[in-house]
Amino acid sequence: MNNSLYPIFLKLENLSLLIIGGGKVSLEKLESVLGNSPETSIQLVAKDIIPEVRVLQNQYPNITLHERPYNENDFKNIDLAIVAVNDIALAAQIKEQAHQNNVLVNIADKPDLCDFYLGSIVKKGSLKIAISTNGKSPTIAKRLRETFTETIPDEMEHILDNMHNIRNQLKGNFNYKVKELNKITTQYLSEGMASPATSNIEIEKLINITKIAQRKANIYLVIIGVLLLFGIFGLVVYQFNLSGDIQNFLSKDGHIFYWMLFAGFMAEIVAGSMGMGYGVICTTILLLLNVPPPVVSASIHSAESFTTAAGGFSHYKLGNVNKKMVWVLFPLAIVGSIIGALTLSHYGEHYAHIVKPIIACYTLYLGVNILKNAFKNKKTGRIRTKRRTNLRVLGLVGGFIDSFAGGGWGPLVTGTLIKEGRIPRYVVGSSTVAKFLLTVTSAITFIFTIGIHHWNIVLGLLLGGVFTAPFSAMLTSKLPTNKMFAVVGVVVIVMSLITIIKSLL
Repeated sequence: MNNSLYPIFLKLENLSLLIIGGGKVSLEKLESVLGNSPETSIQLVAKDIIPEVRVLQNQYPNITLHERPYNENDFKNIDLAIVAVNDIALAAQIKEQAHQNNVLVNIADKPDLCDFYLGSIVKKGSLKIAISTNGKSPTIAKRLRETFTETIPDEMEHILDNMHNIRNQLKGNFNYKVKELNKITTQYLSEGMASPATSNIEIEKLINITKIAQRKANIYLVIIGVLLLFGIFGLVVYQFNLSGDIQNFLSKDGHIFYWMLFAGFMAEIVAGSMGMGYGVICTTILLLLNVPPPVVSASIHSAESFTTAAGGFSHYKLGNVNKKMVWVLFPLAIVGSIIGALTLSHYGEHYAHIVKPIIACYTLYLGVNILKNAFKNKKTGRIRTKRRTNLRVLGLVGGFIDSFAGGGWGPLVTGTLIKEGRIPRYVVGSSTVAKFLLTVTSAITFIFTIGIHHWNIVLGLLLGGVFTAPFSAMLTSKLPTNKMFAVVGVVVIVMSLITIIKSLL
């Protein structure tokens, strides 16, 4: 088979382009050029020019239209030409005159007459892939472009930026640089461009990455917990003789502080194992203890402000954060969290008999999903191409649900993005940073709406998580992941059902 084409990429904006023809085919070629090189100097000559081409001229001042018949002088000071005329004889004549002026031509729909072909271009930020079928089937080239565009992750631009920075920082000779860059790109490709059959491996990678981030976060949590809570707090207690007040504080609300220590302990183990579920576990336990819904969410978000800060910082240091994804997610996530907090604060107290079963139904739904993950068939290799979720809408909904229900950002946002085939390390890191921002916003909103009378709950959750953190990764690494999912799913389902039944009685 003869395939003598050699693909090259032109800096077309530094060249002059002539388009002969003003119909729909010419419009298609024009849009293709402008889509890839919008500042290219373009001369378009045609006896009749359709209105759509004139609209493009209004948008791009670098397009000059000449509504007249073509002549040979049009090739002066031209580097390339595209001919879109529905006349083979005329096209052959134009090609001959172009060659006399040292101009290469592309004859639309006449591959045998072409000096070069316009490829079907895949674009992902700075990445471009040109697809050509030697002019035999533009339809196949178009389908391949759509497939590659869907398959290549949106994080590719972030990866390219990282590789560019790494290449500039590498020291040593050429062979050493090539060796190091090959090693790094092999890791990127194995993580980001995996085939559909390896989707379950990606989930395992997600869990491992989460554990690494959690271990890093544990260090900061232990330092903060030990030095601040035991150091400064202990000194204040001693200086002001607050031991009696502390005993009253710990016994407040039926010794709920100790229950919160347990809730924080359980939630941290689950979060350390699965990378999500802290809010779900805490919300389920607090609802079961008849804590008002606004206090449930306010307490959880106050405690999570510390844990998500440490986790987000760890992910950032590990290079797992896609800043573009964070900037898209968090603005509307914050708006959603404020709306959720205000809604819960307004209706949570007066309509607790309605709000509590609603939230319990939501945690029941999450529990069912967790249980389904435990029995998911790992051998299933078929992957269906899915449309990408609108990140802004996902952030808004995730922020509202997380703030209103006390949790759910991880299962909804992180879970959705991973199922779409995005790179897990960037999904986890970016969603954790966005989660921290909305958690702080939600906590502040609750402080201004219902006050800060729930510190016994917050402190219990925080201390339970802090003391558990150094051991959670070590403990959960010895437990089978599927069994952890199954146990947590059953516990959440049972406790949610109990809450729903108690609310309805």
